[in-house]
Amino acid sequence: MEAGPGAVQLRDKGLDAAPMLRRARRLLRPCRDRGVKLLVNGRLDVALAAGTDGVHLPGDAIPPSEARRILPAGSLVGRSVHHDDELRAAHDADYLFLGPVFDTPSKRAFGEPQGVRRLAEVCSRAGRPVIAVGGITAARVSEVLGAGAAGVALIGAVLDAPDPGQAVAEILAALRQARMGGGLASPLRPNDPASRIRPVDPGGSGQA
Repeated sequence: MEAGPGAVQLRDKGLDAAPMLRRARRLLRPCRDRGVKLLVNGRLDVALAAGTDGVHLPGDAIPPSEARRILPAGSLVGRSVHHDDELRAAHDADYLFLGPVFDTPSKRAFGEPQGVRRLAEVCSRAGRPVIAVGGITAARVSEVLGAGAAGVALIGAVLDAPDPGQAVAEILAALRQARMGGGLASPLRPNDPASRIRPVDPGGSGQA
């Protein structure tokens, strides 16, 4: 957290609602203090009870529009996509996760890596920020941002690192370098209103 990521996603597929809620509440204060968004993966009930910044939906979850009916106004609703059917179903999400872009143990259940070419295709069609996930390292940041990704999300590169804080700092440094080189804006930093992901207006165009 000290390294200053744009957002933290609470994700634990094997955790029951009550302990996940306790964990979300413990994370909320340090996230708020540092201007970091906190999202809950797949659990609308936990996101609502904890008062987080929003929810990240799996590809087979309810439509983002239904989640938005439950959550407070202004909540972020993201969605994972792995194939075209899920991409079409995510037309009203604020942002998308596409993966796995590269091979990674945590995403092998979702099939073969999609690759950078597929990432570029989805970014060109999505109409909203696309976050690259799966096998992301600092060395790959420039490549995925060059393909059109608005940012990156990672698990193993942080949790498996000897110093997770340093690993996050290296990813953030790679993001800054890539964005300065390509004129790209950060999608999740809260202090830059011009580049922030904005919640979809249900009555508007659905563009983030």
